[in-house]
Amino acid sequence: MKQLISLMAIIPAFLEICLYRVASKPEEVNLPQIQAASISTIKYNPTVEAIAKPLTVRLLGENIAGSGVIISRKGTEYFVLTCAHVLDSNQENKLAVLTVDGKEYSAQKDTRFNFRELDLAIVKFSTNHEYQVAVVNVNWNLSLGEQVYVAGFPNYEKKAINLVPTIDLGIKPYNLTKGKVIHLLNLSLERGYKIGMSNEIEIGMSGGPVLNQNGELVGIIGRAKYAFGGFDAYRFSDGSQPSEELLDELVGASWAIPITKLNQQDGFSEIVKTNINNFGVGSREESSSGLFHLK
Repeated sequence: MKQLISLMAIIPAFLEICLYRVASKPEEVNLPQIQAASISTIKYNPTVEAIAKPLTVRLLGENIAGSGVIISRKGTEYFVLTCAHVLDSNQENKLAVLTVDGKEYSAQKDTRFNFRELDLAIVKFSTNHEYQVAVVNVNWNLSLGEQVYVAGFPNYEKKAINLVPTIDLGIKPYNLTKGKVIHLLNLSLERGYKIGMSNEIEIGMSGGPVLNQNGELVGIIGRAKYAFGGFDAYRFSDGSQPSEELLDELVGASWAIPITKLNQQDGFSEIVKTNINNFGVGSREESSSGLFHLK
């Protein structure tokens, strides 16, 4: 089993290396103004589909291409939640955010927010344009078998027997997948991954939103099935490793970090406060720890 997982891990690694060569984009270059279009053929909840598309953004930079979700706004500044590993190769901290209308904005990682061991980061960009902000429900508890939706931008698309990079296609590769929760771990995997889902996730969708049937943000996707890293990708947060029997189940799921894990993160609580104060999303109460929680 370990040999099979190692072999499966080679494929996404090879694709990432190939895409790095085409992902570098000078700041002055404008991407094509192409309207978003879903490439999946499954039936969606039309309400979730309408909610997901305006929230989901594409992140491009030197050697990186990933996804993110608009989580808050303060004045002309927008804050995007994504996976930290999406930004790891971007040493100069120069990014472009592509929004639902095809516009491109200069962006950078906001280092004020520290998510510690979690595979998460905040990116910010500025504009006078109005964009939808996610409804964050940090108290939402998912259940096994519950339907969930994942949005993002695959870095390649299949054409016949070839995989064609989508870096130059702007927001056209937008994809929304439907699946179910198949694992809810008591002890999360390393970097906070706890929600296992049946959704098919492609390279480039990391950092995209996981939404429930009401269109509420409940997680951030970060690992596809048969994740890069092989056996080590399924190590638990306490350093222990699953049995081979359990590993057989874990590798067949895509994995997300639940928003509930962010409830005790100082940076995220500040983002949530901004979200509520600016848009009146949900209701709020202050806990004994001084953090605000969405209800």
